[in-house]
Order: sequence, then structure tokens, then C-alpha cells
Amino acid sequence: MTTKKIGLVLSHFFVREGEEKKFNWISSAVNKYSELNVDFFYVLSGHGVYPPDSIIKKFDKIIWQDSIKEEELGRGHPHFCIKGFKACKDASCEMTLKNRAYDYVTSNKFFDKNLVVSEQTSLNSRIIGDLFLYGETDYLLNWWSRNDWDYSVDGLNNLYRNMPDDFLNKAVYANPEYLGWKTFEDDSNCYWGHHKNYEWYGGDGINDIDIT
Repeated sequence: MTTKKIGLVLSHFFVREGEEKKFNWISSAVNKYSELNVDFFYVLSGHGVYPPDSIIKKFDKIIWQDSIKEEELGRGHPHFCIKGFKACKDASCEMTLKNRAYDYVTSNKFFDKNLVVSEQTSLNSRIIGDLFLYGETDYLLNWWSRNDWDYSVDGLNNLYRNMPDDFLNKAVYANPEYLGWKTFEDDSNCYWGHHKNYEWYGGDGINDIDIT
């Protein structure tokens, strides 16, 4: 049995002592998702200082570890992403949107697609973005769980190495501007990557969402 709810996994998130302001960024992001008028099953998956009640009440499921798993940082946070996907599967969500916990999107034009990837993705560079993903819950769960995670490289490299056989037939690329993918990180409110001058690769090798 499936539900019409779309899973929303907000992850890649940890809070050290003194970093509690990060919860304000999450709160702002969740408020933005509510403006999409999409029936989400809200999941927060992270580690460190436990979220306050004001955050907890915004979510259907909290997955949390009090001690920070240092090995997850800069490596895609697979432990917490996989748990988030499993929570959405347990809630019978057929489709799931995954993003960083303090990022959001303003567009709902992509929810009719089977699999959407964004930055930082480049098949020539052998990387697939691990922050924003939208697809079938089982597909995302199986992709992230396909092989043991290689903690010597980041999540971008792991997702490329674990690419499912039918990935190129299913996936479309959408850039952050198309998605309205923005971030509140560091008290910003701009397209993802612009706040830290991260490169946008453009998703070479993958069909663009505008021509599918």
C-alpha cells in the first residue's frame, strides 16, 4: 500500500555545541516547503545537539544521534540519508525528495519526473550530486545502499560509483535556478552554491529536464 504523501528527507545536518542557530535555518526551510502545497511526510535526519521542540513539531519523523558521527562529514552522510529513505518507505511514500536540512526549493514543476538530480553532477567528472535528489523511494534507498560506502571519498564520488544500471534512462538534470533550490546556510538566502562560490557543473551526460 502506498500513500499520496511525498517523502521529504532533510539531512546532511549536524549541530555542535554553540551552533544552535542552525535550527533557525531549518525552521525557515521547512516553512518554505509548506508554501509548495505538497503533502510531504517530513523527516529530519541528523546528529549532534538535539533539536528543540519548535523543530520537532514540524516533522513527522526525527532520526537523531546525540554524538556526531565525524566520519559522515564531507562524505555524503550516508548513514543518516539511508535511515531517512527507510523512514519514508515505512510510511509508504512512493516518491521522496531529499535535500540538505537548511535548503529548500520553490518550484513544484519536477514532481512528475521519475528521477531528478542537480548540482554537483558531471558524468565527465565522475560525480553525481548527493544533496538534492528526487525519485522513487525504493530506487533512492537501493542506490545509496547498493555497495558499502567508501569513506575515503565524498558522496558525489560514491553516488557515481554506485550508479544503477538504468540511471541514464531514468534521470534528468535540473539546475538550482530551475528548481528554485536555495539555502539559508550562514544566514544567506540565495541559490545553492552561490553563498560559497561552489561550481555548478551543469549535469553533462544527463538529459536536461527542459527537453524531456
